[in-house]
Amino acid sequence: MDVDIEKVKKLTSNIDGISDAESELLYNLAKDVPESQVIVEIGRGNGKSTVWLAKGSIEGKMNKIYNVRSRLGESKDVESDKDDSNSDFVTNLEKAGVYSVVDCSYTDSEDTSRKWKDKVGLLCINSLNEYEDIKGILRSWECHLSPIARVVLHDCEKPGPARIIKEYLGSLGDFIYEQRAGALMVMTIDECIHHWIIDANEIGVCRYCGRTRNFKRLRREVDTAGIRRRQATKIKNNENRTRIKKK
Repeated sequence: MDVDIEKVKKLTSNIDGISDAESELLYNLAKDVPESQVIVEIGRGNGKSTVWLAKGSIEGKMNKIYNVRSRLGESKDVESDKDDSNSDFVTNLEKAGVYSVVDCSYTDSEDTSRKWKDKVGLLCINSLNEYEDIKGILRSWECHLSPIARVVLHDCEKPGPARIIKEYLGSLGDFIYEQRAGALMVMTIDECIHHWIIDANEIGVCRYCGRTRNFKRLRREVDTAGIRRRQATKIKNNENRTRIKKK
């Protein structure tokens, strides 16, 4: 048994949340992230998962850790270092000695993901269970994943995450199953360089690995995503114009 794992267990023994098996999985995944790649956790909770990710990184390659507020702006999230909201999160990270090594300054928004520069070696999606929310996060961050990155979904048996897993491991995604512990599911990027044979219904089958791809639905979803982005931009511009007029 890893001595460091036992130490972290003692530090987090009074924090509710993920199980020992789930905690060790996060620790080992973080420990295994290659140098120069970062760890991003979307969602906050009480900080238990963040502590395990940070401790794994410290024991591994000292990768940068980012805990990013969810785009839904949970009411308990920390707005700034001087804000007293979500005190459990801050307190638990401080007690574990990792608060200073976790960057909590970002919010998961289109602006954040668009301007992101670091390659992400481990992406953990925590505390969000709605299908559209998870899908939006994956769409935003997928382009920043390294070729050997891992993606961890919490609460994988709940309807939203379960549907995402089915699609991303199936005909709409480029991921394959790697492992699971409790309610945590780990996916990694499919390394096959696909050669698609596409039928009249726009269903493609890779001649090398046999994976299927629904190109008609993919194209429809890309069009829908584009409409949503344009609508969001229009709303934001209208809000900015309204603020300027009020001034």
